[in-house]
Amino acid sequence: MSVGTALEQLLRLIHRRAMKLAMLPEDERDSHYDRIRLSCCAAAEHIGQDPDQAAITANDMVEFVRALVGIIEMGSGPDHERSADQRSPVLPSGGQEHVTTRI
Repeated sequence: MSVGTALEQLLRLIHRRAMKLAMLPEDERDSHYDRIRLSCCAAAEHIGQDPDQAAITANDMVEFVRALVGIIEMGSGPDHERSADQRSPVLPSGGQEHVTTRI
């Protein structure tokens, strides 16, 4: 698998997770962010980062997901209650795919 393909898959995974988190009330999100942090930290250590750098990487990833959730919330406007698969995706796919919104 190429680095580009791996990155694209990772971004899609993060986008899906952010969409699901955006559907949750804010007070229910922290445990999900904690799991993302732990998973990212373990993955970073697995690929050779020292524990301190892995923790920084994991925190950066959580902040990135939080920012995506904020973007999704802003983009969903007053109809924030729609389900995740009814909203338009926020992340572009490099213009190679056409995305439609289900209504």
